[in-house]
Amino acid sequence: MIEIIKCAKKPRVQYSENPKFGTVFAPHYLHMNVTLGQTRDFKAEIRPYGPEDIYPGMAALHYGQTIFEGMKAFAQPDGSAGIFRPELHATRFKLSARRMSMAEIPEEVFMEALKQYVNFEQESIPHELHHSLYLRPLLVASDNVIKVGASTNYTFYIMGTIAGNYFGSGGKIKPARVMVNRDFVRATPGGMGEAKTAANYAASIYPQKFASDYECDQVLFLDSVKHDNIDELGGMNFFAIQNGALVTPELNGCILKGVTRGSILELAKSLGIKTIEKAMSFTELMKSIESGETTELFACGTAAVISPIGELVYMEDSKSNPKVLKPKGNSELSLRLLDTYSKIQRGQEKAPGPWIYKV
Repeated sequence: MIEIIKCAKKPRVQYSENPKFGTVFAPHYLHMNVTLGQTRDFKAEIRPYGPEDIYPGMAALHYGQTIFEGMKAFAQPDGSAGIFRPELHATRFKLSARRMSMAEIPEEVFMEALKQYVNFEQESIPHELHHSLYLRPLLVASDNVIKVGASTNYTFYIMGTIAGNYFGSGGKIKPARVMVNRDFVRATPGGMGEAKTAANYAASIYPQKFASDYECDQVLFLDSVKHDNIDELGGMNFFAIQNGALVTPELNGCILKGVTRGSILELAKSLGIKTIEKAMSFTELMKSIESGETTELFACGTAAVISPIGELVYMEDSKSNPKVLKPKGNSELSLRLLDTYSKIQRGQEKAPGPWIYKV
């Protein structure tokens, strides 16, 4: 299936409480070269984390053939490491590669590489409350040629970073302030919206910079056709609580099939909470916030799990005056879901299914 050569272990990385997300790297990473169409004889190395030599002509730097995943490993009560739903990430990684015409890593190879990496790096998994080892599988086109087209050669990585409490010391949750601007579009029908590729995140950087001038934490994007249906945030899926039901935009090819999104829907159903997936008009959402029908809003993703939204800052276009909308609820259901979800990740509560892959 896959042969992995392992280096001598380096000391456990030192870090302060709640390190800034994505800044404290685990001491090792996995490296594997792959060719387009390869189905067997995979060979990888676990190496000390550090720089690699690349050519300036590396295809990924010029034409964007780059995909990745993000997941977490948690210390479990029995002393093992538990990776949260990695098989879903393996499937999505393969589908993203297919959409980007890249080498497809077989799911069983992806899983074995991930298992062996986490097992080797297990000492780096934090035991502090609300901490975890964030895992980043990455695939990049590595042909040294300046030509538009699918690369023949690719490099696959798995690296880890120490993730602290997303909400900072003490875990006090500050509801997010999120901008909605009809000028901004993240994805288009027939495009790459449902692939986890670097280009989708690059598209959100300018809108995020614009939003920060209005003291907003994130941007909620609308569709590219009507500029009214809700898609998702720059790196998170979107939910609303309407008349006690959990409502989220339906998957439409422009929205990432988030593992956290799907898990929240499954968890809510197991708790007896009604769930609805449908096209969501932002114009109608504004009316329902003002009428009190919508009581809570939240974003979800691997990093924060659930981040309550306290305010929407709405702009008809980039030159209009902003209007602030505030749900009247107190994030009670959002925080209940966050608490239960987080306990499941740490093995403190039973999941609705086999969600924890123990190493």
